[in-house]
Amino acid sequence: MLDDVMGALERVLPRLAAATGTPGVAVAVATSTELRTAATGFADLRSATPMTARTRAPGGSLTKPVTGLAFLQLVEEGMVELDTPIDQVLPPGLRGADPAPVTAAMLASHQGGYYSDIVTATAPSSPAEGILDYVRRRHRAGTAAEYDGTLPLTTTPGSYSYSSFGIGVLGGAVEHLTGEPYGARVQKQVFAAAGLTGTSVEDGTRNPWATGSRARAGDAATGYMAFGDWCVPSPPLRTSAYPGVGLHTTVADAGRLLQSLLRTARGTPGLIKPDTLEVMVAPRARRPSPGGARSYSGLTIEIADPALGEDHWWGHTAAFPWGFWWEARVWPHRDVAAVAVGNRWDMARFHNPATRSAPGLAVEWAGRWAATGVPARLPAHDGRPGWTGPRPTPESSRWMGILAGERTHGLMAVTDPLPPATLAAMADGARGLGDADPAGWDPDAFRLGIGQAQAVSPDPEALRALGGGLGPAAALWMLECGASSAEVTMPVDAFARPR
Repeated sequence: MLDDVMGALERVLPRLAAATGTPGVAVAVATSTELRTAATGFADLRSATPMTARTRAPGGSLTKPVTGLAFLQLVEEGMVELDTPIDQVLPPGLRGADPAPVTAAMLASHQGGYYSDIVTATAPSSPAEGILDYVRRRHRAGTAAEYDGTLPLTTTPGSYSYSSFGIGVLGGAVEHLTGEPYGARVQKQVFAAAGLTGTSVEDGTRNPWATGSRARAGDAATGYMAFGDWCVPSPPLRTSAYPGVGLHTTVADAGRLLQSLLRTARGTPGLIKPDTLEVMVAPRARRPSPGGARSYSGLTIEIADPALGEDHWWGHTAAFPWGFWWEARVWPHRDVAAVAVGNRWDMARFHNPATRSAPGLAVEWAGRWAATGVPARLPAHDGRPGWTGPRPTPESSRWMGILAGERTHGLMAVTDPLPPATLAAMADGARGLGDADPAGWDPDAFRLGIGQAQAVSPDPEALRALGGGLGPAAALWMLECGASSAEVTMPVDAFARPR
């Protein structure tokens, strides 16, 4: 079965990359006993570095199940229980003088009463901030990080509200209970225990590319902000909420981690015991699923509707702004797991759904073909992307800069201007796919746009005015880039208005 699935994936991956405008895609598919990988395209367009299964990339929310596993290991050791009030396993007063009662399980299932706090980014050169210090600072401020605190940090616990910050609080409990830095703990108890050789958490104390015997800085993928098929390197950023989004890994390592969990799901103790895994993947809260099948949150795990029977899966979608998307799923009834990454973030749509992304489609098809067999015929195709979307012009170069600046300095509230070397790498590394003509790309206009957004950030009203003032030409350009509506896609309304 695995030979057939991988043979089919190797044929369609170039077409998936071409159809979705993704520079590079890598995928791993595993059973309990085998693991295979495939890849296509480029980890970096400027240098034409190939994407491989050992190319490292920010894993985004794939970090959340890692935090869940580390916490559940402590539950198995008897150090804590899922129903333990979280403030009993954190330093006194960390969450303020009178925090709302929240259990560890509520945090792990995104019912802990926190708004999003999606990344809380800083430049990699900024001083590191420990997770406990970060949790304390945010509680003292009382606001989420997006747009410099427009939203309150907390709401009433109990209802589902996806929050990287909430998982960060859970990671802080792991650190406080064990007396070890979070990154060191998961390195030893999760990554090394599962045989992962190229994975680490960027917690400010380590170089994420320096873990494992094969790690080299050149193995890192470049993430791309995509405007149609025009790809601009995303700025390198670090997050203080690293137990929620700080993972750096490879498809090969992510596949090994899923394979370990698959074995446990089939009765073999691994990182945790089989009955503990059952608790982890049991539905706890209904997730928003507009237009799709019902899904639920387990303990740091996303779960498809159990009523799907043999088609039931659990796993996680992951992203890291603004250049990477991942999809990871385990089908326990089929003895199959699959994970894929692509280094594209479609900037015309704030969220890149699995049904439109190369990683999402590769994983979905791998799981489907494992059950039904591969298609009888996969037509030959050279896999080269044809140019889609508008070619760059000096004006659209400025618009791209405004959107990149809004996401960086507005949504993620990065206070300092991007360093000149970073801006130069972004502008010089921009490339088109297919038959794109780069003659219209204007690096100076791109830098100007970033500066315009940075000058009015993080004020959401000023950013709304900046985006609205670009006019119908920019709105039409966004439609040509694939936007779902005629507007310049800024997530201000989603993250700067109380719910």
